[in-house]
Amino acid sequence: MRLQELETRAQDLLRRFDPQTDRDRHQWYLGRPFMVELFGTPKAGKSTIKEMLKHFFRRNGWRVSTPTEGAEVVELPRDEPQYNFQTAEYALSAARDRSYSDFDIVVFDRAIFDGVVRMDHYQDKGIMTSREREIVEGYYLLSWNRAMFDLHICLVSTPEVAIERELARALTKKHGQTMNPRTLEQLLAAHERVWQRLGCAEDPRMLWHDSSAEDEAQTARRILTAVLDACDRRLRDI
Repeated sequence: MRLQELETRAQDLLRRFDPQTDRDRHQWYLGRPFMVELFGTPKAGKSTIKEMLKHFFRRNGWRVSTPTEGAEVVELPRDEPQYNFQTAEYALSAARDRSYSDFDIVVFDRAIFDGVVRMDHYQDKGIMTSREREIVEGYYLLSWNRAMFDLHICLVSTPEVAIERELARALTKKHGQTMNPRTLEQLLAAHERVWQRLGCAEDPRMLWHDSSAEDEAQTARRILTAVLDACDRRLRDI
């Protein structure tokens, strides 16, 4: 779809979402802004896509919120799993707050499904038992939490591409604690396990997207189309 067509779709959705430019009315009949979560493997493009979506929607008249990623806010030591308990809770709290706001769309860089994947990863590493993982996952996926989101986008790339992207802007070739082939493979495997175990492919609110063979513009356009589709689907379901 051409950019002009995407812009026309966005403007039409905003008119339907916010009739007669009454900025308060949508709180009455929709209840909350559109909400999107980007999650996935490192260097798949989540942060970049979040900024590109923010730019697109703001230029087309939408009021946009892009909460700071939990990893940039949480000041706890990165002890597992407590650190990711805190980042997931931060995202959930931000989603609850914005559910009562007058934004048109909220885009998260990691939220509830990032927490689900992290718990699966911890079980795989032996940090968490199966029962513990089930309890935490069950909380993240409570109907009240799921109901706040219209779309969860899992952005992934192969470990080889992720490291290539990391090193393209680095002054050293040394691997990091996360940015190394073994950890990246483990994280990709955790995302794949969760996707299969929860039957995410059958859920219209879920999207799996591999950005390995794409540049940023190609990925952004495909993700934008999916976001517009999700917004349209929600308006049709009212």
